[in-house]
Amino acid sequence: MSQVCPLPKSRALAAAVILSVASAALAAPTTPAKLPVPLDPSLFVGMLKGYKDCRAKYEEMDARIDAAGVRDGSYYRVPGFPYLRTDRYAASFKDEVTGLDEVAGWTRRMREFDQEAREFEYRNLGMSEQDIGTWRYDLLSCGGGLANLELFEDANLAFLRKQVAPGSEYVAKPAKLTDARRKAIATHQAEVLKRFSGELPAAAAPLKLWAAKPVEDLSLIAKGYGNAIADELGVPALIDSQWRAFAEMHAPALWIETAAARDQPGMPITKDGAFTVDPAQPRMHYQITFTRFKGKPLAEINYFIWFAGRDGNTGALDSLIWRVTLDANAHPLVFEAVNASGRDHLWFAAQPLKRRDAGKKDLADAALFPQAEPIAWPVALRIAAGSHDLLRVVPLATATASGSSTPYELRRYEEVFTLATSDGKTRSLYDAGGVIPGVRDDKQAGLFGDQVATPGALHVLGRVPVAYVGNRHFDDADRLDQQLVLPASKVATAP
Repeated sequence: MSQVCPLPKSRALAAAVILSVASAALAAPTTPAKLPVPLDPSLFVGMLKGYKDCRAKYEEMDARIDAAGVRDGSYYRVPGFPYLRTDRYAASFKDEVTGLDEVAGWTRRMREFDQEAREFEYRNLGMSEQDIGTWRYDLLSCGGGLANLELFEDANLAFLRKQVAPGSEYVAKPAKLTDARRKAIATHQAEVLKRFSGELPAAAAPLKLWAAKPVEDLSLIAKGYGNAIADELGVPALIDSQWRAFAEMHAPALWIETAAARDQPGMPITKDGAFTVDPAQPRMHYQITFTRFKGKPLAEINYFIWFAGRDGNTGALDSLIWRVTLDANAHPLVFEAVNASGRDHLWFAAQPLKRRDAGKKDLADAALFPQAEPIAWPVALRIAAGSHDLLRVVPLATATASGSSTPYELRRYEEVFTLATSDGKTRSLYDAGGVIPGVRDDKQAGLFGDQVATPGALHVLGRVPVAYVGNRHFDDADRLDQQLVLPASKVATAP
């Protein structure tokens, strides 16, 4: 297998600097949008007196966060509403929620995103537990109060609907797709499809099998998913242990060609002021998200596999994302894989389905299904040494036949947002623009060209661009409808 040579040291440094500047520019604070109908100061009397200084408190804390460079980049800040952050799933309801209850549920979810992100920011600011508790209480109260008061005005609610769409990782006016880049994309896609064709290739290095360490009581899965009360956005109310049980049950085994320590899954860490991965801590992280298909909400389990670099990367870190989308009965519907840079977004059917653009000859923006037949769960991912390319998705039994497995720990994704540093502090793996500083996938940069603002960057989950042509993200709420067709008998229904 051919390998992409790393950049010379001078070019690598220049690439890292350019990427850092581009990411900072992308996330730079802008002038806050103004509400069409600001609250009348005379309103803040009696029971409402405590909300008078709420916006000033948000301004104070946000200024501290931005000055320290610890702004969390995982959710999108909604301009004009400092107490709201969103993802693409929540934003997709902007023109659908009506009535007080639906709007309240919609904005409550976005306030929860803001509160979650602020917890990471407080920690990375180095605040004491007492100060965190005080700010947590104040902004929790302020967020609820401001949402109830400001969004009672129809004009402000209409303004929110306009402002809530998350930003794009693509440039506003991309250059025209050249014949040379179209050819490069087609060549790369053909190479990807070729490595999945024919018999499973012989291993280029000793194979090692990794499987999730069992921790959770998997009987929790059978207790209540179909009958769980859903919120206004269709998200079922399951406890954290139930979601973790789902994550553990569907966690993929890793069947890796292991030529060196960097071919082993590990834990992101800081070392000498940069990010790398410690293979002595075998770990995979997971995050529960939601998407929509045929108008119905579906749960997704996102898994993050970390390696200490790869052939063709600047920086000692690499990340592969694996996703399992569950149908309404909590059975796997479709699997997806993508490098955290957005390169090689691949689809694998778990149930009978078809690619909507199956008739297209131009693969530049087509959904790639490198394996034609549905794959029965549980699965193992055959991963190449060095490049960490996904070579095949196989039934777990195929991999276990080769020998016993080594356990890896399954942890929540939020762990990487407060990584310990050598000076006793913490920092996020991602910068304010949602990318990992100092790491670049040079292979991705060549495929995306100047379509994206941060070529080659490894992105946080909610900001992964996946279309070489056009504008599409890994977490687009309508991506299943855009890419897939199910037989009528298999169309998912709501829980």
